[in-house]
Amino acid sequence: MLNIFTLILLILFACKNQDTKNTGIKVLSDSVKTKETLNLSENQRKVLAGAKKTLRDGAEYDMSMAYYSIGFPNGDIDNSIGVCTDVVVRALRLGEVCDLQSELNKDIKKNFSDYPMKRWGAKKADSNIDHRRVMNLEVWFAKNWETIEDNENVMPGDIIVWDMNQDGYSDHIGIVSDNKLNGRFTVIHNHPDPGYIADEDKIYKWEITGHYRIK
Repeated sequence: MLNIFTLILLILFACKNQDTKNTGIKVLSDSVKTKETLNLSENQRKVLAGAKKTLRDGAEYDMSMAYYSIGFPNGDIDNSIGVCTDVVVRALRLGEVCDLQSELNKDIKKNFSDYPMKRWGAKKADSNIDHRRVMNLEVWFAKNWETIEDNENVMPGDIIVWDMNQDGYSDHIGIVSDNKLNGRFTVIHNHPDPGYIADEDKIYKWEITGHYRIK
């Protein structure tokens, strides 16, 4: 017969496993908080706070890559799913920074030629999808945030854009976390591997094509 102490340990272990499984969040057991967080501006803190809320909310990667008709402004697809761009859009909303759907729609209508719309055959702004395209977000961040040329100069709240396929077209985006793993800042993103929003040591896994910091 199990004694009370052993029974308590078994219950705690079971609860811990269940909590980790249900969150859909990759836990960084070796990560540590950093002093750099203390030196963030108010706007950087807002971006970071929004990213952390997005991570806690969780979302599976939407492998369908479907086109969705959504509301405007502040429109969103089912928040239990998403792709990499949805992490950024939701984070900036949750952090009360801005509504990228509205911001991009306004700027694309005004400066259509600034954006790579020909790549997907678009002839006008589309509030359903424009803010969910990595290359459009890259243009907007380059115009409105500070571009960081030194990719070793990474701060929590920074936006990182990658060309994973190395074909000359940016195809992934994430937000730098305030966790460190293996001596490097981690990134909050949604990618087919692991298949849900995670906080991982992947900033330098792919070719960085854009690095932006809120002013």
